[in-house]
Amino acid sequence: MNDMTASFASANPGKHSIPRSRTVSSRPGATFTSPRPGRTERQQTGHDSTELLALFRDSAFEQHFRPDSTMMLHGDPADNLYLLVSGTVRCCTIDSTGNRQIFAFPTKGHLIGISDMDHWHFTAEAVDHVIVKSLPRLTLEQHLAVNAALRLEIGAYMRGLLAQRERQLLTMSSIKGPERLFRFLEDYAESRSNTEHVVLPMCRRDIGDHIGLSMESVSRAFSELKRTGRIHLKSHEKYKIVYKAEEPMGSAPRPFDV
Repeated sequence: MNDMTASFASANPGKHSIPRSRTVSSRPGATFTSPRPGRTERQQTGHDSTELLALFRDSAFEQHFRPDSTMMLHGDPADNLYLLVSGTVRCCTIDSTGNRQIFAFPTKGHLIGISDMDHWHFTAEAVDHVIVKSLPRLTLEQHLAVNAALRLEIGAYMRGLLAQRERQLLTMSSIKGPERLFRFLEDYAESRSNTEHVVLPMCRRDIGDHIGLSMESVSRAFSELKRTGRIHLKSHEKYKIVYKAEEPMGSAPRPFDV
């Protein structure tokens, strides 16, 4: 499996005791704690259980990252799987000429780091303050070896994310700038619970590196969408979708409601 960001639609009722918080060593810009005692997983999420989320509940620890700190660095050992509890992450690659491509902005409820590679082939950075649950890769591999239901669950989510990546490539290769931006804004708005104006934590350059436009082209595309009444731009960072896309790109996997 290649690395993907995976979304999970449900959580588990918590029947096991949760260890007390403890701080462990971290990369600069990050802090780590084990899960805190408190509500059960069902009380936190209101959803039924899945195999992977049960594994996170029982075996993961909590990790915090400051804005613009590095979560995963290209070439570092791929030793953890991350479930986002809050915040936004930019996952990117940089080619030999220094051009950056941001291939995903995982948000609350998404997974980062499902991979069979020994080392990360991309970099993940916190856009704002990010909290994740971290699951050791060895723990995941041990359970995959004996749990057929977990293997099926991982495979199903990976298939959905491959389809999502194909739609993203189609958008970048066949759709003009303003429409690329509109579909990104529409998708991002759907990932937020707020029904009013959505706050963009990423800058214009980040957006451009995600949808294949220069920073200047992104600014022009915002102006065009505002002029045509497709979005309401309250400020540089706040927007609201006014009209939906005529040809929706399809539903992405629903994030885990953490």
